Amino acid sequence: MTGDSVMQFGNFNIGMVKSQGPVDQRAAHEQMINSVLAIRSHVSESDRTLIDDTLGILDTDGPVDRQRFRQALGTIGGIAALLGATGAPVIESIGKVMEAFGLR
Repeated sequence: MTGDSVMQFGNFNIGMVKSQGPVDQRAAHEQMINSVLAIRSHVSESDRTLIDDTLGILDTDGPVDRQRFRQALGTIGGIAALLGATGAPVIESIGKVMEAFGLR
């Protein structure tokens, strides 16, 4: 038997989440970097410097310490959270990266 398995609890449930497969690491990482670059113009000069320093940790092809990588995600996420709706795509992309890299 194949197909969707749906469980519904409570009232007013609308729709079905269809994208629950594994997240591609490379795609998630690239999307996050692009979303971070998009918010640079919305932050102060000091936050821009912090973003640039943190991107040096996040945007690398070599091996990275998992703890340092996670801390860098937290730094970027904190800056994005201060921007409210403007930073929401960054927060979402960080979640995907954390899932893809097993950091949750």
